[in-house]
Amino acid sequence: MPRLTLPRLLLAAAALAFVATAAALRAADAPAKTLIQATDLLKLKQLEAPALSPDGKWVVYVVRSIEPKPDTKDDWTYHTNLWLAPTDRSSPPRQLTRGTSATAPAWSPRGDRIAFVRSPGEKEKPQIYVIPFDGGEAAPLTKIETGATAPRWSPDGTKILFTSSLNYAQARAVLEKAGADAKPAWPLERPGRTANDTKNYASAKKTPPADKSAAPEKTDADLSVVALAKADGSLQDRREWLAKNEADGNPRVLARLNFLSESDINAEQAFVHVFVQEARDGVEAKDLTLGFVSYSGAEWMTDGKAIVCAAAGDPDTHPDRVLTASLYLVDAAGGGAREFLKMPDHATLAPQPSPDGKWVAFTVTRGQLFGYEQSAVGVVAASGGEPRVLTAKLDRSAGNLKWSPDSQSIYFVAPTNGGFPLYRVALDGGDAEQVTPFLVFGVRDYDVGETGFVQVLTKPENPSELYTSVNRKLGYNALTTHNSSWIDARQLSAIEAHALTNDKGQTVDYWTLKPTTLAAGKKYPLLLEIHGGPAAMWGPGEDSMWFEFQFFAARGYAVVFANPRGSGGYGREFQRANYRDWGAGPASDVLAAASEAAKQPFVDASRQVVTGGSYGGYLTAWIVGHDHRFKAAVAQRGVYDLLTFFGEGNAWRLVPLAWGGYPWEPGLREILTEQSPLTHVAAIKTPLLIQHGDNDRRTGFVQSEMLLKSLKVLGRDVEEVRYPRATHEMSRSGEPKQRLDSLVRYEEFFRRYLGEN
Repeated sequence: MPRLTLPRLLLAAAALAFVATAAALRAADAPAKTLIQATDLLKLKQLEAPALSPDGKWVVYVVRSIEPKPDTKDDWTYHTNLWLAPTDRSSPPRQLTRGTSATAPAWSPRGDRIAFVRSPGEKEKPQIYVIPFDGGEAAPLTKIETGATAPRWSPDGTKILFTSSLNYAQARAVLEKAGADAKPAWPLERPGRTANDTKNYASAKKTPPADKSAAPEKTDADLSVVALAKADGSLQDRREWLAKNEADGNPRVLARLNFLSESDINAEQAFVHVFVQEARDGVEAKDLTLGFVSYSGAEWMTDGKAIVCAAAGDPDTHPDRVLTASLYLVDAAGGGAREFLKMPDHATLAPQPSPDGKWVAFTVTRGQLFGYEQSAVGVVAASGGEPRVLTAKLDRSAGNLKWSPDSQSIYFVAPTNGGFPLYRVALDGGDAEQVTPFLVFGVRDYDVGETGFVQVLTKPENPSELYTSVNRKLGYNALTTHNSSWIDARQLSAIEAHALTNDKGQTVDYWTLKPTTLAAGKKYPLLLEIHGGPAAMWGPGEDSMWFEFQFFAARGYAVVFANPRGSGGYGREFQRANYRDWGAGPASDVLAAASEAAKQPFVDASRQVVTGGSYGGYLTAWIVGHDHRFKAAVAQRGVYDLLTFFGEGNAWRLVPLAWGGYPWEPGLREILTEQSPLTHVAAIKTPLLIQHGDNDRRTGFVQSEMLLKSLKVLGRDVEEVRYPRATHEMSRSGEPKQRLDSLVRYEEFFRRYLGEN
């Protein structure tokens, strides 16, 4: 926090006598603040996607709230709606949309309309809607079978580009309808088979023909049914019959490397295409990127004649095997896509054309996308040429790029030493400048215009509000009170920063929270929280943990969390310091932080507990197999057997990244086995609660089942909680009732072994 200067202290002292009486009277009338309760989770609002109007006078943004499910008791769901606020704070924000789903707002160039994405129903694809700025009903613009997302207005306001995801069969059908070659340039990787060697059943309607007496296999146009007789027919007949079964999803045939999504088996490749549609009713959208290539980050070039986006850096290799990316220019009139910028062995992503039309900024990462390299800010002339890397010396990962209105500098967010500050780098070079100086802020999203910034900030006292700073100068004025309206009535625990030096000579930042209410002479338990990743980073500006930290502090826990070696936000070498060492080294860092926190006079060092999620779940299990200070532990959605994780989780590339090879390579199997918490399961004596989601495909729930069964065989105190439908993101964006249940359940488990305060 900033320190008060001497003049400010003198002024404060002079004013103190004047305000003391009035303050005392106000305090007597003010209601007493209450502690955070578990059910306060349902009051949390998450602000997202702020977008300034072209004249800078208004900002539209998304509010994600938790609302009761209709006709259902004791259950809740998420609503997202657009809100509108004047940047001069002349009137309160107002809700612009009604309903359950409105995201990704985009202003028209004249500022009279706002495009956004809405999902009309739970099973319906999202579509682009348009709503007048001055109110009224939102009207659907797109009606595309595959859905529409990420709207962007053309510079003249006559068209909207958007993206839509097509599966292989849909992409093939579009090409076949256009009379084009419907085979990918890359190998299909289905052994002994060739692309499109059967009819395209998956693109057909799943309903049978209306005339049930007609022979369903009579014409090629009717692909809804394949005669059972073909199961005993020729080789081609049998292939057709099998292909129809696969198209129906029974069975699912896995022949690709990345066959797991976040929540399910993903047998078929998907391709994100770029579409353009006139911004009026009754016209058809046009797919500008036909074929078997996926595009991301599509933005209009300033002249409106082309669209810049990113795609795989090697179009002749199967997409699952490509870890680089190039920039492409797509002809807005339908002339196809051409490679615009290729940096060999680099991933160039998230292009942003400058307002003056002369430049394109982008993020660039050397080597594989999943490596330890930090993402930098690059720039290239809009006419092409050699790119320049502007932030090579920063050694922090840059993201969320936006140009200054004069096209002379680029803003970006880069996690730094536990904070999420905003940076600026000049187009003509020089060092990156930190625009938001206080690392206690977390810039979650922002926009910049002629009149200043708007930023969604996380602060220690509030997880999510919208702020403005005039003329892009320091100082923040709150535009919203979505969370402060109820948080102001709660007593919170302050977050205090600390640091220690580990055995590698590296500085390890850690933070503590006192129990929210401290009684003189009383001792309180200590909770060690461990982040995931392992390249994640926590700090006072981390929005995803704000409520959990305050919840446990309100329940009478001292809380400590750290950024051990391997964390992001501290540069390449710190992030790579856990190479082939996920366990002992990082464990020593977080345990050192716990040891220091336990020295606080109000902490009962004999009553410590620990929890962590994802990689934090791994490290929790590792720690209780090597250290016995903890009374209880909760390992959430973790990885416990690295050999199994290679095949079970969709984050399997962490194995070659973090250990430099694969389980079958000489010597590596032994390293992976030694680094697996399951190997040391017999040493686990700490009572353990294991948590996983039934649909978690990032780490895979078999990991938890192996740990549970092993500890049960050993007769240890263990139980597992499994959440139906839950994915790896349950703690951040899962079903509200499951998020609430998990917090209460973890704390109840700790109390079994700690007792009440």
